[in-house]
Amino acid sequence: MKYTLQLSCLVLMAFATQVKAQQKNTLTLKEAFAEADRTYPGLAERIAAVGEYKIRKKEVQSKSIPQVQLQAQNSYGTFQGSSGAFFPVPGVFNVTGNNSPLGSEVQTTGNTFGSAVVDWKVFEFGKQRKAIDAAEYQAQGAQSSYDAAQLALHAKVSRLYLDIYYSNANLKWAEKNVKRVNQILDLSVSLSLAGLKPGADTALASSAYSQALAVRHEWLGKYEASKASFYEVVPLQDWSLQEQVLDKHENTPTDSVKKDHPYLQVIDKQLRYEKAREQVVSRKIFPSLSILGGVSTRGSGIGKNGITDNGLGSGYQNFANNYLVGIGLSWNISGAYTSSLEKKRSQKTIEGVQAKYNLQKLQMNTSLQALSSRINQQEQLLKESGKAFQKASDAYELYLSRYEGGLINLIELLQIQSLLQTAERENIQAGQNYWNLITAQAEISGDFSYLLNHFN
Repeated sequence: MKYTLQLSCLVLMAFATQVKAQQKNTLTLKEAFAEADRTYPGLAERIAAVGEYKIRKKEVQSKSIPQVQLQAQNSYGTFQGSSGAFFPVPGVFNVTGNNSPLGSEVQTTGNTFGSAVVDWKVFEFGKQRKAIDAAEYQAQGAQSSYDAAQLALHAKVSRLYLDIYYSNANLKWAEKNVKRVNQILDLSVSLSLAGLKPGADTALASSAYSQALAVRHEWLGKYEASKASFYEVVPLQDWSLQEQVLDKHENTPTDSVKKDHPYLQVIDKQLRYEKAREQVVSRKIFPSLSILGGVSTRGSGIGKNGITDNGLGSGYQNFANNYLVGIGLSWNISGAYTSSLEKKRSQKTIEGVQAKYNLQKLQMNTSLQALSSRINQQEQLLKESGKAFQKASDAYELYLSRYEGGLINLIELLQIQSLLQTAERENIQAGQNYWNLITAQAEISGDFSYLLNHFN
């Protein structure tokens, strides 16, 4: 008896564990948003763009620090020319020596040179500062693009989530119709065998049953297809829909689009960037003031007495060290005309972006107002379609009893069943249209709280 009880407990535990493993977690819309944000490649691309423009901003900022150039060279060749002290740049061929070498007829010797030059632009009439501002607006624009892509992704996830929900609702609707028609078929068969109804009723009911099965297969395919489409944005396998969702909550409509809406912010940051670029271009006509400095060391095979050594290591002798400091002014006078043309082009670009911003804002506000009106009417349609379905359901039950009692024929009953089927389908479609409008409103207003609270 003891071992029998232990075995029974083990079987019950194993069964409970298996049932728990087969249960699927209910996926809320908020969880679907989080999973899409984490895995969707389109958002990963936007995140990379944000990081790119932040680095670009640092590149622009780095131009304000002193620019240091190092040079080292060792050469071997002739040295006819006059000696002098200057800081050559890479690529300059430098010779040093006397016209009349002493002590020998040597014509070649070694030459070693190394230098470090500092160029620090300390004043550029605001060009550098405006360039940094422009880079900052680019970085903000990349962030706004990410926010806009995330908002569009949430709208897409909502639509696909609702598509699964209502495909499942239509599948259950089709299954209800199969059961109802099957009930009618069984009833017609029993009445026909009893001699109370003609045998043609069985064939007619059988035809209606086959049609109901065909509709069920159609919606089963649509339901599976909707789940496959949803997997693109939310790659989860083991999850289930909520068993029951209330028809609707109290919706608070939004009359106008907020200024910080991501779709508007993308264009706003572009506009700010173009304005900053226009200021950078307008300052190109001004000069740049720099502080210059440098140190150098030079080795040569020519000694102070003029005697020349032509050995391969002769360039590492007779070193001379020098330094140089000064102030430099760079002014591109001929670029003034080009700068004026660039400024005019920038102004036209700004006008175009401003018009684009105004158009986007106008279209979004118009769409939001139109959606508010449609949602109000759709709520009334949803109420009336619900009443129609309830009335048709009550009528069907009465007519089914009348057919069973022989008071009406099968054609009349099938007509009532078709009316009930249509009323229920229209009620489901009205609900789907309502939530699709709510999703569109959430995207344009940038507020998904109503949807998240409902499908939570």
